[in-house]
Amino acid sequence: MLIAKENEGLVWIEAGEKLDAEDFDTFVPLFERIAERRPGTVPMLIKLKPDFRGWSIEGLWRDLKFDIRHRGQFDRIAIVGEKKLVEWGTKFSASLFSGKMRYFNLEEVEQAEKWVRTGSREKNG
Repeated sequence: MLIAKENEGLVWIEAGEKLDAEDFDTFVPLFERIAERRPGTVPMLIKLKPDFRGWSIEGLWRDLKFDIRHRGQFDRIAIVGEKKLVEWGTKFSASLFSGKMRYFNLEEVEQAEKWVRTGSREKNG
């Protein structure tokens, strides 16, 4: 399950259960519309629900293709979750993106949003 929405240029994603290729059908067009409108890069906040179990093979392949295709279009990415494995995964994944990536605990959603938006203002004036 993946829910994606926009809030003043910030892409908000909420992911739960196991992500499949179809979960990216709404996210990809949303991101691409924002990337076309915004000069530079797109900030993201990704909240992983407690029931998040990763990706199916098809979902992982679709996600990796998207990440590589849009590598230079990411601004700061905040990953919000509750598991130590998520923090480790965030550190590992950071090398795939041009923007900064940082892990936050679930109770730190407000701090995560502030951090993401601060990065956008620094780049865009």
